[in-house]
Amino acid sequence: MSTNPKLKSTAQQLALPLIVSVAVLSVFYFGGDAYQAFGIAAVDSTKKFLKYVLGIVAFVAVGLLLNRIVRLIVFEGIILSATGFVVPKLLSQITSLLIFIITVAACANIVFDQDLTVLWAASGVAGLVLGMALKELLQDVFAGIALNIDRSVAIGDFVQIHKAGDDKIVGQLLEISWRSTQIEDTNGEVISFPNSKFSSFTITNFSASKASGRSVSITIDGRVPTARAMRILQSATIDALTEVMGQYGSLPKIGIKAIKNDGVEYLINFESEYQHIAEATWKIQQAVILHLAKAGLKPAGHKTGEDPIADASFAAPDNARLSALISAAPIFRNVSAEDLALLVQHVRLRNIQADKVVVQTGEVGSEMYLVLEGLLYTSGGRAVAHRPSLPSILRPGDLFDAFATLLGNVHTTTVKTRTPSLICEISIAGLQELFNSNPEALNQVAKNLMEQDSKSGMIWDEERFMAMTAQMHHLFPPATVSSRSLQ
Repeated sequence: MSTNPKLKSTAQQLALPLIVSVAVLSVFYFGGDAYQAFGIAAVDSTKKFLKYVLGIVAFVAVGLLLNRIVRLIVFEGIILSATGFVVPKLLSQITSLLIFIITVAACANIVFDQDLTVLWAASGVAGLVLGMALKELLQDVFAGIALNIDRSVAIGDFVQIHKAGDDKIVGQLLEISWRSTQIEDTNGEVISFPNSKFSSFTITNFSASKASGRSVSITIDGRVPTARAMRILQSATIDALTEVMGQYGSLPKIGIKAIKNDGVEYLINFESEYQHIAEATWKIQQAVILHLAKAGLKPAGHKTGEDPIADASFAAPDNARLSALISAAPIFRNVSAEDLALLVQHVRLRNIQADKVVVQTGEVGSEMYLVLEGLLYTSGGRAVAHRPSLPSILRPGDLFDAFATLLGNVHTTTVKTRTPSLICEISIAGLQELFNSNPEALNQVAKNLMEQDSKSGMIWDEERFMAMTAQMHHLFPPATVSSRSLQ
């Protein structure tokens, strides 16, 4: 039977003061009988001394027990579970101080028979003197108490503080102590402010809400259609935010900010928790560059000479770009450029809206797909022997599902669009034209298919390779005379 470690630790910390308190109070309860048991009933001076010692020990033990009950059970138990907030150290320390003062006063009155009226009067005069001498310190203490009670900020929050005309400081709140508040700024330096000064700042709490809105701008050549540009930017942004924060829910908003001489400036608006904003911003910029490159584009700049992509098709990838992307897919490695140029003539480009099914688990594979722009995701996959599984996210440049198409099998994973996407559909008819033109291309593709199988953990098996090649020849029967042999 397992024991809660926190509960065990709490019990251990309460045990000693509880045992001492019970033991000493038991001695007081039984009175003279207990003293006689120690053999000191007849010794008045010793009895009086023992009374003082036991009284002090009793009050110290009870005070310590009460302090730990408040800290461990009330603060770290009831309040933490009810509110979800850790009680600030300053409030815990003030509570401990009050318990200590009450314990000392009670001990003086009960054990030493002192009049508390005189004690409180003396402490009042002393407090007045100390208050005059420690005015600034007391201001800091009460400002710290106000900050903890107000709860406009909490330990761990990311805040921005400033006064009118002063520089802004951004960082994470580390601690609110008796006298000062500590903040770790974005450079990793710890800055301490007197509580009275910190409470007078204008404070922006970035952690008060779950997400903060931010924006990134990017300029793209004006010849690129806005729908295509927004599709690429949206998929790149979601790709980056998913990498930074895991599953990303809300879609970023893409809009046109300005039209300039060098292109159209787009604004990417996204939401992120404050601690992820810096990383998310540069990850988005990096992802935008990568997604544009996959589409054969790049951010616009001032034209200083010949435009290297001036003659390219900005509406969609041209045949040269398609050939380059297909040749980069592992399945078509070492297939000649001439063969791929022929294949590109038989592909079809498809614009698919977000959250649409591209392939369904259990359907017979009749096409394979190359992601050109956008993001897709997989779901409902099932493990199949000799078949590598698809990644959870499909990005530009990823090709799927070659195994189902080339071997005539069913799709083992459902693929849906996460964002509006542009995909290249490679059909069985197009592959048949390629293999009819050059039968050696089929053998090369079969070899690549087998190598992909080996990378998924399977050992190269020559017999299985021959069976796979035979299966492909059956699905793609060779023409009587290949077009390549006629040349």
